[in-house]
Amino acid sequence: MAATAMGSAMLEPEAVERVDRGGMRDVIASFPEQLEEGMRRGLGATADLTNASRAFLVGMGGSGIAGEVFAAWVADRSRIPIHPIHDYRLPSYAKPGDLLVAVSYSGETEETLAAAAQGIKLGCRLVAVTSGGALAKLARDADAPLIEVPGGIPPRYAFGYFFGILPSIGAEWVYGDLRGELERARVHLSDLRDHLRPEVTLKRNRAKTLAARIKGTTPIVYGAPPFDSIAKRWQTQFNENAKMLAFSSTLPEADHNEIVGWALDASARRFTPIILRDAGETPEMHRRLDATAAMFGKHTKVEQVRDEDDQLLGRMLGTLFLGDYVSLYLAALRRVDPAPMAPITELKARLRRPAAKP
Repeated sequence: MAATAMGSAMLEPEAVERVDRGGMRDVIASFPEQLEEGMRRGLGATADLTNASRAFLVGMGGSGIAGEVFAAWVADRSRIPIHPIHDYRLPSYAKPGDLLVAVSYSGETEETLAAAAQGIKLGCRLVAVTSGGALAKLARDADAPLIEVPGGIPPRYAFGYFFGILPSIGAEWVYGDLRGELERARVHLSDLRDHLRPEVTLKRNRAKTLAARIKGTTPIVYGAPPFDSIAKRWQTQFNENAKMLAFSSTLPEADHNEIVGWALDASARRFTPIILRDAGETPEMHRRLDATAAMFGKHTKVEQVRDEDDQLLGRMLGTLFLGDYVSLYLAALRRVDPAPMAPITELKARLRRPAAKP
């Protein structure tokens, strides 16, 4: 009881504020406004399909996840294949005329810069999305479209800007009114925010209650397409904001391997499977996920999460938004400031050092 009371106290608005010295709670809350601003900045930036066989969405980490979510959202109605790329190089099948959208918040991400430079040399058509840096210069030197986003926040929380821009860039790639769907999703997120803010009490706040239940375990987040990209976002937000190990995986593939461990390993109680569900599941997937949850629960508590919006994008972004808030409250329960990213800064510094001689 004492531990529960202590955990509840750490989720009071004043306690969250004390831990969250970098003000991440306000950055998280700005998601709907970021989407609106991203849509505004993307106006007129349509990348047409002339001579394009495919589109590459190149980015790493918090800059790259927007491309993954976008590709997952439109996968069943795209006119051309859309490939998220998280690497130094484009695939061998990249050809002159293909579209290449390079996304780097800082403009200094070495993998993204290398892939963009390769694409320019190959004859791909570049569109750059960044707050500045070397990527902005690369785009200007190549006379390529450049869409700039505001600076001064952690890259993982520029997601709204990046995602808001993509429906404009990709308007001709996909059947349907992407901007209209995004605007309806933005309205849904504005309403959802009122239920997830730190000012909302533990009993009435889904994000707080879920954080309290999974605290002290290692979360493994599962999603079936198109929610596999959202599961990855949950994982990375747990990693970066709550400074904890967390993992993600895709169903139904996990049913062909991981389910054995959940069902037969008694140490599974140290982990929490979180399954992202959706009203749009096919009957086959619905049956599979119900059965999977039952088997995952042999030795541990299974969390199942769903959003109730009436359109797919609203449910995807609503589930993503919930995960962002859960990561904030996990940081509060663990008494860690969600903003600093010392290990990533250290890694980048190490990579800038001259290579040791063999």
